[in-house]
Amino acid sequence: MVTDDQLAQIMRCPLVRAQRWRPALTAAMARFGITTARRAAHFLAQVGHESLSLSRTEEDLSYSLPRLLEVFGHRIPAKSAGEFVRQPEKLGNYVYARRNGNGDIASGDGYRYRGRGPMMHTGRGNYRRVGQLIGAPLEQQPTLLLDVETGAQAAAAYWRDSGLNAMADAGDVLMVSRRINLGSATSKRTPEGLQDRIARTRRALAILGAG
Repeated sequence: MVTDDQLAQIMRCPLVRAQRWRPALTAAMARFGITTARRAAHFLAQVGHESLSLSRTEEDLSYSLPRLLEVFGHRIPAKSAGEFVRQPEKLGNYVYARRNGNGDIASGDGYRYRGRGPMMHTGRGNYRRVGQLIGAPLEQQPTLLLDVETGAQAAAAYWRDSGLNAMADAGDVLMVSRRINLGSATSKRTPEGLQDRIARTRRALAILGAG
């Protein structure tokens, strides 16, 4: 369905990276119904944004002050932000506490279940949910999401389970992006990196002949 060359063009990544990921991604896409060019384009565009073109499969929470406020300014008061600069574990435990099935700050769940995999799954509840979908103990072994095959399966399983195939069929990049980044397709907030997500989707649609 997608060739190594096409994946490299969609991601704008080295061919060797596309060759490493393409078998796992296409197998996962076939398993979870991402079987049309339009669905594939939307899926790969979102994966490309979340993983920085398949170069990153674990969330880096070591932020400068400006970037920290850009990403988490809605959760951290500006006057307190300085104490989280270049403090990834402290930041993760604070901003993700009591979200997506995580415990409180002291539980350490926020950092333990930070974004991983090509779709950057975040939160204990999401690890549990996706693990059940693919039959892997992700809650008990969160770093399994760093495995190429496991990460690809998790991304595609989450996609189908979240109703994203139908949103892709409708061609609604904003709705897809809100569901992935904000957890709700009907959120009124602007998803992080929306313009990049749109640009990647347009490129993928053109390359796969679905534009």
